[in-house]
Amino acid sequence: MAEATNQDKLKKVVDQISGLPTLPTVISHITKLMQNPKVSANEIGQAISSDQALASKILKVVNSAFYGFPSRIKTITHAIVILGFNSVKATAMSASVFSTFGSKSKETSFDHIAFWKHSIGVGSAAKVLAKRLQMKETEEVFLFGLMHDLGKIILDQFLNEQFQQILKMTREKNCLIMDAEKAVLGITHADVGSWLAKKWNLNQEYVYVIGNHHAPSSASDYFMTTSLIHVANALIRAIEIGNSGDNQISKINPAAWKALNINTVLLPQIFKEIAEEVRKAEVFFNMGQK
Repeated sequence: MAEATNQDKLKKVVDQISGLPTLPTVISHITKLMQNPKVSANEIGQAISSDQALASKILKVVNSAFYGFPSRIKTITHAIVILGFNSVKATAMSASVFSTFGSKSKETSFDHIAFWKHSIGVGSAAKVLAKRLQMKETEEVFLFGLMHDLGKIILDQFLNEQFQQILKMTREKNCLIMDAEKAVLGITHADVGSWLAKKWNLNQEYVYVIGNHHAPSSASDYFMTTSLIHVANALIRAIEIGNSGDNQISKINPAAWKALNINTVLLPQIFKEIAEEVRKAEVFFNMGQK
């Protein structure tokens, strides 16, 4: 019954949203192509190259410090051969997210620059932790971190009046932003972000990770990935890279911390690695500035 009530509240909120941006059609196209195990790098490369602006952004990232290749990569097909399908797709998604939401669409008191610094930080921290766990597809882990708080941007752009109330309550009561969201809207930015992932037809992992990044134990099917984003979020808040509207740091889920097996003695080194990853990821930040 509680789940149905939450869905009703979510529907009431999202029904107020009109004109929601969509991801470039090429993203959907390459996602479908990649479902074919026989698809070639050339086919994916041609599909991406049909969107010249996106292809240019991908090549900019691929040839930046984010990947750090010694020689220049000139074509999308070459990038796919070197990086693999999933890494190029994740890079395309990251570039698209920044191009879509990276700049303010209206005057607002919500600090978008600080928000994106935080989001890049979480993606970078998650990538560092994933590498230490020897996980594959670290670029996709970066994307999960980049997108984890997108619900806040949606609320700011499409329900600005209510979101200003939320920010005011967060400041005045010194509470977590998700507690203020529940008080004003009955749902949280995680619910809205999860809805967006469904709206964009992203796979279930995005839906679960974004929707449960504050409660990783609720994402049983994707617990490890959700734990990465949950802990990365807390680490970035602790070292104060950017700000996504919270003045408080929520408690780390013990099961998530245990799952990542982080040696606290190594935290200073981990923070150094995170800072370096953040520096490399600045190439994305420039895509959102208009």
